[in-house]
Amino acid sequence: MHNLFWALLILFLAGVFLRMDWVYYLVYVLGGVWIFSHWWIRRVLQQLDVYRVMVDHAFLGEKPTVKLRFVNRSWLPLAWLQIQEQVPLDLKDASEYNKIVTIASRSSLDHEYQLYCKRRGYYSVGPLQLRTGDLFGFVNGARQENTAAELTVYPQVLPLDKLGLPSRSPFGTLASRQRLFEDPARVSGVRSYSSGDSQRSIHWKASARENALLVKKFQPAIALNVAIVLDLDRNAYPYRGEIGFSEWAIVLAASVASHLAGQRQAVGLISNGLDAVTEQPMPALPARTGQGHLMNILSTLARAEMQRNETALADWLPRQLVGMEWGATIVLITPMVNETTLWALHQAYRRGSNVIALICAPQPDFEQMQSQSKKLGVQLYKTAWERDLAALQG
Repeated sequence: MHNLFWALLILFLAGVFLRMDWVYYLVYVLGGVWIFSHWWIRRVLQQLDVYRVMVDHAFLGEKPTVKLRFVNRSWLPLAWLQIQEQVPLDLKDASEYNKIVTIASRSSLDHEYQLYCKRRGYYSVGPLQLRTGDLFGFVNGARQENTAAELTVYPQVLPLDKLGLPSRSPFGTLASRQRLFEDPARVSGVRSYSSGDSQRSIHWKASARENALLVKKFQPAIALNVAIVLDLDRNAYPYRGEIGFSEWAIVLAASVASHLAGQRQAVGLISNGLDAVTEQPMPALPARTGQGHLMNILSTLARAEMQRNETALADWLPRQLVGMEWGATIVLITPMVNETTLWALHQAYRRGSNVIALICAPQPDFEQMQSQSKKLGVQLYKTAWERDLAALQG
């Protein structure tokens, strides 16, 4: 652009000194095209609206589609427009994120590409960089859309039978002989209608078949809260494979939470890890029910990272369990347990909690710790790591 300006200036001076009319004509034509091109590109970029449409969450392995819409409100067309989208490495697919398109006057254009959710996390897609120019190559214009879209990739969720746990899962609603309340999801039979029974409990099909009002009988149960305690202290993980084992711990936490939410049981999350977005300790999520709360847990786990803690797990854990109601289930997910940790869990067991510990990394003395944990009222399980899933399915 600057070279053309100086070239026109030199031509103009040459025309003045040499008194050559065709030089003036050349300067006028090139100068007019140069000025018009400047106005054209500036005008079109000002009248160009850009929209990005995409989901704000996805699961591991999914390929969400992102649609970019360009609306040219000007009567002037865009001869060429280079689209360059900034996509995190963990989301890049085989699609092209750098493309050149043409947009006609008073028209719109849609450009779609896919993201590949290779790893859980919290990502920003963008900003979008646009470059354009005129047909003569005199002027180049650029514009950057600073508005980025946020995408949360949830951790992998697996059925509990693929985690190396017993076929009869220790999680979930506990059966009870004391009829504290009845679980409407656990029908045990029918009985005759009595005055005061709710109409919601009437078994209409059985009543029509027997020609008498019958109501459903439900199994008594104790629906107690479950607290998932996720140990993300970097000091506790083996130096080799700490990333893989910590990711597996997060998969375990997400899978247990999903399993409990599917049983309509209240579940909470406590962790000594770090929130990668706020760079603050992960917030404790109280026990709640419902899919909305499960999505909140998965979003928190998607942002979780390891950090080095000065306080050992055995000293940190009792402070987190203060105020835990009687009978609540505590599910500790940790790479290893020692005697100090077992005694801390035993104290929770003595206060009436059902204590379960899931080991997410190889521990040489696991059998010894498991034998000792039974005497202390702690259920200790060794979970199969991701590389062992194929053997479990065989």
